[in-house]
Amino acid sequence: MKKMLFLLVVAALMLTATSCSTTTKSAAQSTTAENYRFGVYTAVIPCNLFDADKAVRAMGKRAKFLEMARRNKYNHIEYLYRDFYDNKLSITLWDTGDGSTKIQIKVGKLGDKASSEEILVAIDEELRVDGYPAQ
Repeated sequence: MKKMLFLLVVAALMLTATSCSTTTKSAAQSTTAENYRFGVYTAVIPCNLFDADKAVRAMGKRAKFLEMARRNKYNHIEYLYRDFYDNKLSITLWDTGDGSTKIQIKVGKLGDKASSEEILVAIDEELRVDGYPAQ
């Protein structure tokens, strides 16, 4: 009986873990390793942290997001925005050390994949304006 209960719990955990994680096709032209897991959209951008910071700020200004907070640390930058409907948007940039930047996007409390992809595409467009070509 205990073994059956254990197997049932393990099967339930496996189903929930796989349903919350998806690897997606690239929404933006120059990003790689895109993944949506537990409400957080993650991708790798082929630019340094400084240029990614400029692109995120330009995207926020273009989308008319209200910047609530920005924390610049040694190897990462955290942004907290609010939109017109008072939804929270969290963006974190991490320097990977090899000339690229890892970005994490979370929209709202639970995350929204479609909105996260749109924000990533907008950031990618800002990077291409600055001269970063699509890969």
